[in-house]
Amino acid sequence: MQFVQVCIVLVLALFLAGITCAEETKETKENLIHVSGSGTIKTTPDRCEISFSVVTKNPDVKAAQKENARKMDAVMAVLKDPGKGNLTPAEISTSSYSISEVYSPDDTLKAKFGDNVTIYEVSNTVTVETSQLDTVGDLIDMVVTSGANGVSSLKFTLSKPKTAELRSEALKIAVDKARADADATLSALGTGVGAVHEVTVEDSYNPPVYYNQDLRSEKLAAAGPSTPIEPGSVDVTARVSVTYEIA
Repeated sequence: MQFVQVCIVLVLALFLAGITCAEETKETKENLIHVSGSGTIKTTPDRCEISFSVVTKNPDVKAAQKENARKMDAVMAVLKDPGKGNLTPAEISTSSYSISEVYSPDDTLKAKFGDNVTIYEVSNTVTVETSQLDTVGDLIDMVVTSGANGVSSLKFTLSKPKTAELRSEALKIAVDKARADADATLSALGTGVGAVHEVTVEDSYNPPVYYNQDLRSEKLAAAGPSTPIEPGSVDVTARVSVTYEIA
């Protein structure tokens, strides 16, 4: 009998403790304020990524490959020449290489090779990543002159060290904005901000600035002897969500 009484007392104590915990949890939830903030830093890019292509077409696929290799060798030589492109091997990489049939040849190809001839296209693309932003226009001109007949992508970005540095600054701005909103809201309600209950830092995406994604050799030639390129600016943005206890 005494054992049964002890069990009843224990169960009752656990029940009351559960009620107390539920009430405390409810009270805690009711005494929280959720705010968010974002910070943006506008800056000048310090990296450039360019994709150059050499495209050759010929009914003889081996002849198209040979011509393509010759032109790409000339392009690579210009890129690595200390007096011209002055790029290191680490800054140059082959991004794509393809051989395909030309299913709808234009009038120029028909006039050159005939109407009922299978024509093959060989395309070789190299991507350059450089911090020499002031020479991008000259670099494009030199590569096109040496044999490249397409610039499929040109974008300006930030290096990882600069991104990390500016993101820290943007995070501080975001946190300050979130705190300011919490202070203003609770001040209007006649109370104040307590301790930080929870913080969430959201992933941020810093989009690159695209100059043009389809520059062909004829467009570059029409631009004049020197291709003008302006990097523009990029935004580094950070966002946070903060939960404060209400004092």
